[in-house]
Amino acid sequence: MAWTETNFSPRHAQQIDQMVIAMARLIQDGDFLAEGIGTFLPTAAYMLAKHTHAPQCTSLCPNGNTLMPGTRTLTLGHDEFATIPNASVWLDYVQINLMLMPTIFLGGSPRWTEFMRPAQIDPMGASNNVCIGDYARPVVRLPGAAGIPDASTAAKRFYYYTPRHTKQVFVEKLDFCSGAGHPGDKAGRPEHVVVLSNLCIMASGPSGRLQVTHMHPDVTREEIESNTGFALDWAASLQTNPPPSKDELALLNELVDPDGLRYLEALNSGARRDRLRQLLRHKAGDTP
Repeated sequence: MAWTETNFSPRHAQQIDQMVIAMARLIQDGDFLAEGIGTFLPTAAYMLAKHTHAPQCTSLCPNGNTLMPGTRTLTLGHDEFATIPNASVWLDYVQINLMLMPTIFLGGSPRWTEFMRPAQIDPMGASNNVCIGDYARPVVRLPGAAGIPDASTAAKRFYYYTPRHTKQVFVEKLDFCSGAGHPGDKAGRPEHVVVLSNLCIMASGPSGRLQVTHMHPDVTREEIESNTGFALDWAASLQTNPPPSKDELALLNELVDPDGLRYLEALNSGARRDRLRQLLRHKAGDTP
């Protein structure tokens, strides 16, 4: 389906695909994959991993609170028709938050894998998803921290992602701290924070401070530094992520996400609204 949004460049689309591939490659077979509401980008990575090297993973789907094996195609508002009839278990929020999550977070088996998207991230991997500006008189009220405060203080391995690597996201000081970062010593929790952006991958270094470990193809150190609001550390063994293979892209475009819903997260609010309307018209048969 053709794009009409001119501000979303082919390069940015390639970077989003690179993010999906990088996420999928971090998943191990048998992982417990937690989906967010409307987080199409990581959900595409989960489905891709299941199609390739990790078929035994189980998804926790927010639509219906279901545990679902197998794969599905990403849709706008129709996930329940794929998840609920094919679920192995139906859960309520008490079971998820008081039984399932603590058992897996603290026990470590199976591995809980979830990619969360905060609005701000500081050099130690702490995050903010509550407000921009002073808490009493915020400039922007954000969606809220949800499970990040609980997960970030207990998980040994914690993933964040952002499809727009900017100085507004990577800040020296948070406006509000709603997610714990690395405390600066190996005994702390979480022990390892990993952040994936459209430019690179960062991870907790020896001091706990985030350092760039992988750059995406066609991205320079200067580009990453100029879009980050704090001085960066760089891993001694800095690597370049391999690009998506033809088979991975074919799975994404034909089986996992033929409507390109993963790209919605990279658009600003106006462009996202326009794209959603275009998708709905297409589904209704009004556009080619």
